[in-house]
Amino acid sequence: MEDYFSFLPDPIIVPIISYLTFRDAARTSVLSQRWRHLWRSTKNIEFDETLFMREVESREERELCRRDFIYFVRQWILDYQEPVVDMFRLAFSNPKQYQLEIENCVRFAIAHGVKRLDLDFCDPAWGEYNSDEPPPSFALPSCVYRNRVLESLRLSSCTFHVPRINTFTALKDLSIGWSELTSFALSALLVNCPLLESLSLKKCWNLDDPVISGPKLKLRSLVMDKCAFIYRFTVGPPLLRSLSYSGAVSEFVFLNQPPVEKVELDFGLEPDIDYEGTYGDVIRELLGDLKCTTLTVCSFMLQHLQGLTHLTVRTAVHEYESYGFAFLLSSCRRLQILTIEIVPGRIFPDYAPPSELRGNNVFWRQLEPVPHCMIETLRIVEMKGFGGEPNELQLVKYLLRHGHVMGTLNIIVKKQMGHGDADTESNSRLWAEMLQYYARASSGLQILIS
Repeated sequence: MEDYFSFLPDPIIVPIISYLTFRDAARTSVLSQRWRHLWRSTKNIEFDETLFMREVESREERELCRRDFIYFVRQWILDYQEPVVDMFRLAFSNPKQYQLEIENCVRFAIAHGVKRLDLDFCDPAWGEYNSDEPPPSFALPSCVYRNRVLESLRLSSCTFHVPRINTFTALKDLSIGWSELTSFALSALLVNCPLLESLSLKKCWNLDDPVISGPKLKLRSLVMDKCAFIYRFTVGPPLLRSLSYSGAVSEFVFLNQPPVEKVELDFGLEPDIDYEGTYGDVIRELLGDLKCTTLTVCSFMLQHLQGLTHLTVRTAVHEYESYGFAFLLSSCRRLQILTIEIVPGRIFPDYAPPSELRGNNVFWRQLEPVPHCMIETLRIVEMKGFGGEPNELQLVKYLLRHGHVMGTLNIIVKKQMGHGDADTESNSRLWAEMLQYYARASSGLQILIS
């Protein structure tokens, strides 16, 4: 096969190499003699200590690996000939013994007009779920504040001077991790970075009650990952499209917030079980206030359905919905009233059920165990828009067969709007009347049809 790259001049090949990760760019050095040093002109530079760590046990061997890493970085920077660097990333834990070398790396990036700067000084031993507040490992050099072209800044275990952030007028992406960050400092950041579109805070503490809001904010993506604050989290960027929250259950306040495209909620910092039911009201209010297109939640939230007494489900009663419907019944252990609103189905062609389905008839007949609410608490079932479809009949059969304490089944037949639909509505009503003859677990059940 003919090698077309051989005909390209170096000024064209280097930008292509810059699209590769730093590690993949280094691998091109073995292609040929010509390619041996081309990767050293890449505009995306990434120095990661972990790539130099071997399987070592002793502290002495580990320190030798760290020295090799620093030596490689120092030599690489000295040999770099390009005038501009687009992205510079340095990941190096516990840098106190190498402060001068680290500062030289940062100065190198700033001198080359870097637009994306990522400095990560976290210790791999720091746990994601512990409450430690380790002191910062490095202070951001003053030269960084003079970079007015910086578009992305990511700092982990690195202190910075908030009042001087006002020089970052081009900043669009900001990520802060493993640092103390007060609510006052956070507000100053939002004011001093007018073009900010993405904000990520991870393992930050002393935030008090953070407020991320303002009519002029251009923020589109917000991540709050295991940060420590007192009680309330206020959100209100008018252009926000993505919100990701991971941490303890807190009060959320949404200020005139338009619908968000994607929301992720992870309360993994809470105990596995909320025995006291402390957070039920908080989560209920959160879900009531939240406006989003796609919602991703953790399993912690499901337990708060246990205290639910009235559940309304809008469903097409399609067989693909059977698993979800059954799961809801199992989760609502104290359910007393179940309202089923039958609506036109929206079936996604790419959806695959969790296991092979053989129709609702088989699913509902074989479903075990019977949900707790069916045996102990469910007394009223209302089905709106009943059309007598097979899937609807199978669901009602199941509810009748296992609803031991059901007192009322209210069937509201689907109304037909067209002149020629009288027969259809009549058939639906006929099927509803047939429910009177189905086997039932509750001797005192009354079936109402309207």
